[in-house]
Amino acid sequence: MNDTPQDTGIALAEISLEDIVPLRGPDGRDAERVRRRVPRPPRGPARVPRRSVLGVVASAGFGLGMAALGVFPAARRAAAAPYDEYYQIKKLPCPSYAAGHNCSPGCGPSAVCAGCCRTSGSRKGFHHSSVSKPNHKLRPNQCYGGWADGWLWRYAQRCGTCQNTRTYRCHDGWRRTNASSPYYRTICRWTTVCK
Repeated sequence: MNDTPQDTGIALAEISLEDIVPLRGPDGRDAERVRRRVPRPPRGPARVPRRSVLGVVASAGFGLGMAALGVFPAARRAAAAPYDEYYQIKKLPCPSYAAGHNCSPGCGPSAVCAGCCRTSGSRKGFHHSSVSKPNHKLRPNQCYGGWADGWLWRYAQRCGTCQNTRTYRCHDGWRRTNASSPYYRTICRWTTVCK
């Protein structure tokens, strides 16, 4: 193998130390410093081209005309979801009228009704309504200061299969035995925590 440099045809020039420009400070050659200037926006009100203004006016007129002709459906206010409207539950601590109850009935003071609870669907564990079961209806805003539809109730001892604590969701409603009998107050008692 030959270790001698080969001629590539490129002439190498030597650079002296004085020709290298420093990274910081003046370059040492009395050069004038260049300052950059940020362009300023023009003074006075902004000019909008006439065609842009006419385009906006034409678009607005077209939209209003189509709405007047009934091409676009009228906006309707969205109805509140009945799940939120009739299913507001007061968090712990439980209301004072049920504070002294033991494991059962727990929710009180109305009759606890196991058959009043929905066992499937998005409202599982809440009281039946007239939509989900005949002879049942909800009692909206009838407990805890007139805003809640139910409340949470906790018993912090052994309760049935729960060793240490059981938390019920108590949801108010009405029930009657048949279409000719009067309604009476009921509560769907649903276990939410069992430890």
